[in-house]
Amino acid sequence: MIHEDISTHMSSCVGGSLSSLIVVFTGLVLVHQRNKNHPEIKDSVVFIDMAMAFVFCYTLIFTVMEPLRASIKAVYVSFAQYPHALSQSFPLIYHRLKRMSASNLQ
Repeated sequence: MIHEDISTHMSSCVGGSLSSLIVVFTGLVLVHQRNKNHPEIKDSVVFIDMAMAFVFCYTLIFTVMEPLRASIKAVYVSFAQYPHALSQSFPLIYHRLKRMSASNLQ
């Protein structure tokens, strides 16, 4: 079940999408300010700033989503080691995981 978990891929996609939107906005502002105030600045400087903004934003968003991914993995481990404790605390999650594990065995 852990191998079929898509939380890592979703975190990556959300991080990439949000970072791309931030970079597009940042790029538009940089190009507008460059044309208005400093027309001598080259396109390579704007590109480097946009690439750095993407890397920093992606890293930050992926790091923020890490506790969510870790908690999902912890639920899987809890189900594998102590299924009855999970059935008492969170019966809906327990039944869902039990049904998923039964379908994987067949």
